Amino acid sequence: MAAIIAARCGKAITVVETRPEPGAKIRVSGGGRCNVLPSRVSIDDFHTEGSRHIMRNILMSWPLTDVRAFFEDDLRIPLKDEPSGKVFPISDRSRDVAEALLTALRQSGAVLRSSCRIVRIERRDAGGFRLFSSDGGKLECDRVILASGGLSLPKSGSDGAGLSMAVALGHGRVPTYPALVPLLSNDARWQLLSGVSLRARVKVECDRRTIDEAEGEMLFTHRGFSGPVILNLSRYVTRTRKVALRVHWGGCEVDDWSDALRQGGRATVASAVRRCLPNRLAALLIDHAAVEPSVRLSELRRTERDRLAEVLSRFVLPVNGSEGYATAEVTGGGVPLGEISPRTLESRVVPGLYLCGEIIDVTGRLGGYNFLWAWVTGRKVGRALATAS
Repeated sequence: MAAIIAARCGKAITVVETRPEPGAKIRVSGGGRCNVLPSRVSIDDFHTEGSRHIMRNILMSWPLTDVRAFFEDDLRIPLKDEPSGKVFPISDRSRDVAEALLTALRQSGAVLRSSCRIVRIERRDAGGFRLFSSDGGKLECDRVILASGGLSLPKSGSDGAGLSMAVALGHGRVPTYPALVPLLSNDARWQLLSGVSLRARVKVECDRRTIDEAEGEMLFTHRGFSGPVILNLSRYVTRTRKVALRVHWGGCEVDDWSDALRQGGRATVASAVRRCLPNRLAALLIDHAAVEPSVRLSELRRTERDRLAEVLSRFVLPVNGSEGYATAEVTGGGVPLGEISPRTLESRVVPGLYLCGEIIDVTGRLGGYNFLWAWVTGRKVGRALATAS
């Protein structure tokens, strides 16, 4: 995006790509469909350790409707909205998005050097930069854009090298962590639920205080927990690991479950819980509460009913880590927002160095928000270079 915008304005742009072809993350996103944008956006859809005001100003510099128009009218990619709030190409082919961007890149006049890995950037005494590649080559330039991503999905070529180069040039670094990542459990009982999914509300607690919550689909995997509600809250676990994820199964509070268990009459515990939850999950939770599944609700002792209601409505997930950068959809942390100009995204530390995308300390939630951040910041850098002398 940065190269397309700048090259269209007559700037001599070279894109240096580690892989044989750019766009690996585009091709694998959305299960191969590419969730190119969200259908709506709010500042609350993003997180940064820096200034939310700066983050908001950057995001709002290219309104969502205009970003969508660029893809539909300029790149000629028909888009569709889905009930989930996600926007996909009508073709449901992520390669259509990657190929449209590559076509626009070629038509802009920019030069693409693929299969070329930059390993070091030096500032020249006379100004500008000298880039060194892994094969011993050198590239001289007046300005550098670091659009190298974070550390997530390293097979795509995004392995943190660009972030290391920024730090080597003098930038600080907000500690990085995998975000939008499945969580792990070493409790084998939960792994037996692999493939089960349901709607749940999950609260993040720190020192018994709720600091965030979300509701949505939750999925059990052969290693732990996933699904949108888990992915969106995973950053709290990967940042500190000093939090608890408390699940309200079925989205119900303790009073809701207490009432349901009290009013069930001759129904058994198992049949009552299975009305609301998948069978395997219901059996596990009943066992965890140490309640006999075949006992009638009318025969439950109050202590048993209260214990079961607590398990059903305030259960702490047995989480002991995450799948890490290998499967994380995005990297949290990165170059601090305060170290770049909010108007141009030029480094305040290294004049002539620009940063965009995931390398900056801004992380969006699931649903096309991290792509939106990439498109908006790429365009902002491209426009800044277009007017630079």
